[in-house]
Amino acid sequence: MPSTRRSLKTFGMAVALAVAAACATPTTATVDSCVDLATLELIAMRIGEAESVAATDSLPAHCRVAGVIETEIKFELLLPAPEAWNGRFLMGGGGGFVGTVQNQARGLYAHGGGPLERGYATVGTDTGHEGTGVEASWALNHPERQENFGHRAVHLTAEAAKSIIEHYYDQGPDYSYFVGCSRGGGQAMVASQRYPDDFDGIVAAAPAYHWTGIGAAFVQNQQAIYPDGDIDAPVLTPDTLELLGTSILNACDGDDGVIDGSMTDPRTCSFSPVDLPRCAGDVAAEGCVTEAQLDAIERVYAGPISKGESIYPGFNYGGEHDRGGWDSWVVASEARRATGIPNAQYGFGTELFKYFVFSDPEWDYTQYDFATWAEDTAPTAAILNATSTDLSPFRNQGGKIIYWTGWSDLALPPLGTIDYFERLQAEDGSASGYSRLYMLPGVLHCAGGPGPDRVDWVEAIRAWVEEDRAPERLLASKIDAGGNTTMTRPICPYPQVAEYDGTGDTNDAGSFACVAP
Repeated sequence: MPSTRRSLKTFGMAVALAVAAACATPTTATVDSCVDLATLELIAMRIGEAESVAATDSLPAHCRVAGVIETEIKFELLLPAPEAWNGRFLMGGGGGFVGTVQNQARGLYAHGGGPLERGYATVGTDTGHEGTGVEASWALNHPERQENFGHRAVHLTAEAAKSIIEHYYDQGPDYSYFVGCSRGGGQAMVASQRYPDDFDGIVAAAPAYHWTGIGAAFVQNQQAIYPDGDIDAPVLTPDTLELLGTSILNACDGDDGVIDGSMTDPRTCSFSPVDLPRCAGDVAAEGCVTEAQLDAIERVYAGPISKGESIYPGFNYGGEHDRGGWDSWVVASEARRATGIPNAQYGFGTELFKYFVFSDPEWDYTQYDFATWAEDTAPTAAILNATSTDLSPFRNQGGKIIYWTGWSDLALPPLGTIDYFERLQAEDGSASGYSRLYMLPGVLHCAGGPGPDRVDWVEAIRAWVEEDRAPERLLASKIDAGGNTTMTRPICPYPQVAEYDGTGDTNDAGSFACVAP
């Protein structure tokens, strides 16, 4: 019997549907009208809106329910018409520090059809606060919000949604799933570790699962790129990024037998930053690097350190000069600089340390030496990190989990995802029975880049959970602005890689085979 058919648990202060007697319609065991959901009496949860939404060209008719759990955890639940419901529940994660109601299942994983079109009931949450997604002042001296963001909000929202689903359809979901990328990928890992009964199948993409290690990497990178705090004078420039990115591809793009702007496994690339031409007199110029620029580049690849020891993986080669790569995440974009936050790493790193670690809005990243990093970040790690490799409760209830990351991700180190997965496999001899990792060449953070980035992850995890069809070779597609497929490639369960047959169309997945590296 599917695990999510179990009688629903209470959540928080015993959040559950108490009665439906307040409905204007005659009392029955089923709430059979969307608008009636607004009248349900709930413990520690209230529904603010419940409306029937007519079908459009892009969405089928559905019921939209919006509410608040406890004091400020907002959510939005979309329910297909009863005759269209497939008996399943799909929750989508949120990005960054979230701060608005987000449901990544509706867009990020819509290759092959969004959740409503497929008949899933689907929900998203703001994780219990309002914000822009890259700022964290809401967390200052507010432990409840920190806990909600860290792990409680997704759990409570999942249980609230299941309660409403049970009343609306007169039965709970047969299967429950979660998909998310970045922070959403971290939320996915939190669910597998802290709340193993919430979901039968989970997709954790480019997961932000080690916040304190990632935050350390971000701050140390910014110390090298903006050493004196002047965000108008980065050590690295667009010319530097172009030189770096093209030099790497010139050296290694063809190593896998295909010239396509990406590398099948960047770890095999023999390039070294010291191979870059040096500027005469150490004066910055186009087509060369200064000593400070070389130091900054090597800092990004090396990863963060504390007391001389590595505390999280650094970045691999890939995406340096792609739009949405180092320009957006590591160095600077004009739009971001105007806000006082030159890049996303600067924003997330400094905000994490200001408002979670030190509770000090005036904290100066340029002065921190990381000697006491472990002690300083321990309380935050206990709330935010999802680093445990003991997934036995999730495994024992039949759960399945897929991890994936783009090899050109410049938001979160791809090597960090690999590191967690390899530890999981090493520490649990049965892990291959319930977990898979896929690495996508040429793909940036969650999507984008020269590589094929569209995969039907929802169907992959559904088939594994419900039909015991473990995902092996999956199909990734590249879609142009007009919606046309321009490239397909196989993606293979790690550590396998897609190998070109040497003669076929390099834009056709049929020309590649999954092989051991």
